[in-house]
Amino acid sequence: MKIAIVGAGGVGGYLAAVLARSGEEVYLVARGDHRDAIRRDGVCVEMPGETFCAMPRAVSDDPKEFGTEVDAVLFCTKGYDLENAAEKASPIVGPKTLLVPFGNGVGNAELLKKRYPDNPVTNGAIYIVSHIEEPGKVTVKGKGALAVFGVDGDIPEEVTRLGEVFAKAGIKTKTSGRITTDVWKKYLLIAAMATLTSFYDEPMGAVVEKYGEELDAILHEILAVGRAEGAELGEEDIASVMKQVGKVPYDSPTSMWLDFKAGKKTELEQLSGYVVRKAEEHGIDTPVMRRCYGVLKERGGY
Repeated sequence: MKIAIVGAGGVGGYLAAVLARSGEEVYLVARGDHRDAIRRDGVCVEMPGETFCAMPRAVSDDPKEFGTEVDAVLFCTKGYDLENAAEKASPIVGPKTLLVPFGNGVGNAELLKKRYPDNPVTNGAIYIVSHIEEPGKVTVKGKGALAVFGVDGDIPEEVTRLGEVFAKAGIKTKTSGRITTDVWKKYLLIAAMATLTSFYDEPMGAVVEKYGEELDAILHEILAVGRAEGAELGEEDIASVMKQVGKVPYDSPTSMWLDFKAGKKTELEQLSGYVVRKAEEHGIDTPVMRRCYGVLKERGGY
């Protein structure tokens, strides 16, 4: 299968390596020293009990250089880069190319559908703890990834096919017929913790220990918005989030908090502002998220 991966960070780099190792025809969009290292040595993955390198079919910062249309494009960029990435990918998107966003956020498929209204588009979420250790090298904690992608309703043939390709490559995969609910389940955790760690300038363990009331309130606000957007969420999902955050090391950061600390561009609009805007559309009050979003925006989040 011809698969293009846009974004070669911890997620995209890992997917490129395992899919290329499995024999798929992988085209990877990467930049700078990372691109050059992959062109020379392939994408190298280090994970518990295993280290391997795999060579994509082609690596470039310009998809036009690939000279082919692909069967699927996996978008593994930050939320604020997705629109630009979608536009840049146009030379490799054919009329039947499947488009799958794996970035944080719940509105990514909607954005891709606006750009490519006639293409099959599925929403997606991926669970993995990984990062770029150095150019060309991705470090993964744990057993790898769980990829979830699909639609609301009957699962199309092209989604089933991609799921089979992922499974063959050794990626734990779920093709979903209720993807809105699945992406909101992940978003519930990410949006809450990204917002509160950034707002309080403290790691996840401190948020749980010191700001439990705010955490409970913001989780219920996000849950209410998710329900209004069609996700089938309940109290058990909040309990699941609390169980997950209770297992992470006390000093665990979120990527948005790290970006705030480093003065980098953040996913504030995708992980906090999105909730506020959708809440206003549905007439839902979100006082905790609204307050945090307002303060973080004043601090320079964009």
